[in-house]
Amino acid sequence: MKIPVSLLTLAVVLLAGSLSVSQAQQRMRMTAEQRAARLKDSLALNDDQVGKIVTIFQESDKQRQDAFASAGDDRDARMAAMRKVMDAADARIDSILTGTQKAKYEEMKKQRAQNFPMRPRND
Repeated sequence: MKIPVSLLTLAVVLLAGSLSVSQAQQRMRMTAEQRAARLKDSLALNDDQVGKIVTIFQESDKQRQDAFASAGDDRDARMAAMRKVMDAADARIDSILTGTQKAKYEEMKKQRAQNFPMRPRND
C-alpha cells in the first residue's frame, strides 16, 4: 500500500507542531529551582545569586497565579497582569546580577521575545 506524499507530509508537520507545543509546556512547568539552575549555567551565577533568584521565581509564580485567577476571563487583563509580574521579576533579577551577567541576561530576554513572537510587549 502506497501512502500519498501529501498525507505523509501532513503527518510530519502535525508531529513537529505537537512536539513544539509539548516542549513549550514542559518549559512552563519547570520549577523555580530548575529555572534558576538554567540561569546559573547560562550566566555563571554564584550560589548566593541562585538562592535569591529561586526566591524571586517562587514569589513571581505565586503572583502570576493570583493575577491569573483575579483576571477571570479577560484575556487582555490576564496578559497585562502577567507582563507586570514578569517585568517586576526581571527587574529584581537584574538588581542582583553583575554588569556582565546583566548584559547576557538582556540578550537572553531578547531571544525569548523572538522565540515567542505571539506575546505582545508594550515597551
